[in-house]
Amino acid sequence: MLVTGKTNSGKSTTLNALINEINNEQNKKILALEKPVEYKHTSNKSMIIQKEVGSGADVTNFRDGVINALREDCDILVIGEIRDKETMEAAIDMAESGHLVIGTLHTKSCAETIDRIINFYEVRDQATIKYLMSSLLKLVISQRLLKGIDGKLALLPEVMVVDNIVAGCIRKEKFSVSELEDAIQGNLEKGSISLINAIATLYVDGKITLEQAKDQIEEKNVEVLNRTIMQMKSKTNSNLV
Repeated sequence: MLVTGKTNSGKSTTLNALINEINNEQNKKILALEKPVEYKHTSNKSMIIQKEVGSGADVTNFRDGVINALREDCDILVIGEIRDKETMEAAIDMAESGHLVIGTLHTKSCAETIDRIINFYEVRDQATIKYLMSSLLKLVISQRLLKGIDGKLALLPEVMVVDNIVAGCIRKEKFSVSELEDAIQGNLEKGSISLINAIATLYVDGKITLEQAKDQIEEKNVEVLNRTIMQMKSKTNSNLV
C-alpha cells in the first residue's frame, strides 16, 4: 500500500493516522522506519516499534532497515520514504513474504507513482516489476493539500484500488498513464476516487474556487471536469427536491 504526494501534502499525517487506527483496532506488531520520527505512538492493542533512519540513528538507511525488518517478525512494516530501486526491492521482498507493507513516494498522482516505480528499473527488468506490482500492490493513495476558500487546508485525494482491470493496465507491455486514469474512473464502486471526481466534489461543496479546480488538471481534462461538476450539481438539486 502506497501513500504518495509532493512535499507538505500531508503524507506523514495520513501514514500516522493509519498506524493509529490499526493500533486502536487490531493486535499487530508494527515496525515504522521514519526520517525523522514526527509522531510518537504509544502501543495500545498493537505493539509499535519506531526506528529513526539516518547517520547515527537506529538504522543508516531505509534499505537496510527494510532488510533487517525481515528478521524482526513484524506484521506490518511502515517505510517513511521509498526513493530508490534498492528500497523498493527490499519492500517487495517483504510484501512477498506475507507482510503488509505501507510506504510513501514523492509523486503527484496514482498513475505517476506506478510510472516512477517502473522507471526505477532497466528496460529488460520492467516486465518483471510490472508483474510483481500488479500482484502485490493493493492500494495507492495520492493526496494534495489546497488552501480553501475559508482559509483552511482542504484535502484533495486520489485513491486507486488495485483490482483485475487496474492490474491489467499495470502489466501491459506499454504502460499508459491515461489508460490507468480511465481504469480508476471506472472503478469508483470498489472504493477508488478519481482526481476529477475529488476536485469536482471540493468545488461543489464550496471549499475551493473553479480556478483552483482547473489548476489541478491538464487543460485537456477541463471539459471532463465541467461535465462532472454539472452532473454533481444536478444530482444534488434532484436530491433536494
